[in-house]
Amino acid sequence: MAQAQRNSQGDTLGLDSDGDDVELICAIEGSFGVNFGDKTRKWFTVGDIYDALLAEMPSPSSQRLCATSMAFYQLRRIIEPIARTDDRVRPTTKLAGLTTLGPKKLFLRLSQELGVRQQHPAWSWRGWLGLLSVVAGVGVLATVQSLLPSASTIVFGLIAMRTDPGSYGSMLVGDLARTVALRNAAHFLALGGDARPATLWRTLCELLEEECGVQPFQITRDTLLLAQRDKRTL
Repeated sequence: MAQAQRNSQGDTLGLDSDGDDVELICAIEGSFGVNFGDKTRKWFTVGDIYDALLAEMPSPSSQRLCATSMAFYQLRRIIEPIARTDDRVRPTTKLAGLTTLGPKKLFLRLSQELGVRQQHPAWSWRGWLGLLSVVAGVGVLATVQSLLPSASTIVFGLIAMRTDPGSYGSMLVGDLARTVALRNAAHFLALGGDARPATLWRTLCELLEEECGVQPFQITRDTLLLAQRDKRTL
């Protein structure tokens, strides 16, 4: 991406040039099934991403299906046969306890049967605590070279990360459908999803919200990618 420039409103996604931008590009490429290559070096606004995305997308088909609705009906088709209840699965149905499968096994099965990338619930405090424990344990091992305390801290951290249910406990089937559709835009576009420019813009903004925490209504074509304090060229 090019060097960040200050615009009149000062709005920015707040990325830095130490990897945030790379993660964002990977998320966009993964969702839309594209490879931007060296084009990213010339980007410094959201409008640059959007224009590059439009250039990579095929012409919109006559079908204009909602990707989130498509994802929901496909998820329901898979979940209902293995659900613990005979009740109809709805967008407001909670995932937790819906089947006998744990979060990881359920998401793995759904990704395999849908043909999309596997979803991972956002970490809760337990997962973040586990990560900090692993980092602390590695740090102690590297500096003090004390094997037993550092090993115990690392093992505790790994267990906490592995057993963390994250956002799964409060996740609704509708929430999962939205995330699946957002993270696998190319998959649903190939099935007749809405590929009109306005829909692609909305999808891009929602993806930026998940990756950067910026509300879609705050994002414009002139929104900068890099934090304004970061003046380094990427």
